[in-house]
Amino acid sequence: MKERVPAAARSRLFLGLAWVGAAAALVGFAKTFIHPLLTGTFRGHPAIYGHAALLFGWVAFFLVQTLLVNRGKLVWHRRLGGIGAALGIGAVVSTIAVATLAARRTAAAGDLDGAQGELLVVQLEMSAFATLVAAAIHFRRRPDIHKRLMLLAFIGSLGPAWFRFRHYFPEVGNPLFLYSVLLADSLILIAMLADLLRYGRPHRVYVQAGGAMVALHLVEVFAFASSPFRAVAATIAGPML
Repeated sequence: MKERVPAAARSRLFLGLAWVGAAAALVGFAKTFIHPLLTGTFRGHPAIYGHAALLFGWVAFFLVQTLLVNRGKLVWHRRLGGIGAALGIGAVVSTIAVATLAARRTAAAGDLDGAQGELLVVQLEMSAFATLVAAAIHFRRRPDIHKRLMLLAFIGSLGPAWFRFRHYFPEVGNPLFLYSVLLADSLILIAMLADLLRYGRPHRVYVQAGGAMVALHLVEVFAFASSPFRAVAATIAGPML
C-alpha cells in the first residue's frame, strides 16, 4: 500500500546520505574484509563474521527504510521497524564482543593502556548508538524527530568504515581525526545545513544529539592519551580484559 507522504518526509537528503553511507561501508571495508573474504584469504574469529553480517545488515536496513519512505510505502516501513531494533541490539553486542577480542590481543602484546582505551572508545560509541536507536523507537510517532535520530545512529555506525579509508591514503597525517571526525561527522553538518536552508534553523535533534556526537568524537581523539581518559578506561574497560 502506498500512502501520501509529505514533501518534507520525501526529502532526497536522507536517501542521498543513506547511499553515501552504504558506499562508505563497502569501500571502507573492501580492502580489509570484503576482498579477502571473497578471495578466501580472510582469517578471523567466528564472531567477526556475525558482527559483519549485523553491521552490513544495519546499513542495508537503513537504506531500504529510507527508500520505502521516499516512495510512500509507509506500511512496509512500519512493518520492518522491528528488524531495525533487532539489528541495533545485535550491532551493539557484536561490536563490543569483537572489540573485546581485539583489545585482549593488544593487551597480550604488552599495550594494556592502549587496549583499555580502544575498548572504552567502542563502549562509548555503542552507548551513544544504543541511546539514539532507543530514542528513535520511542519517537517513532514523531517523524521529524524519529528520522533524524535514525540518521544520527546511522552516521555514528559508519565511523569504523570511514577510518579504514586510511588504507587508501596511508600518507595522510592524523587519519583518526581526518576520517573519524572531519569526514564522518561532515554528514551531520550537511544535514544541519539542509535544515538551515529549508527551515531557517537546524532541528534540535541535530543541535543537541548531533552536537553531543561530535563532542564525543573530539574527546575520543584528543583525550585518548591523557591520564584522566586512561584512568576511566582502566576502571570501565579494564575488567573486561
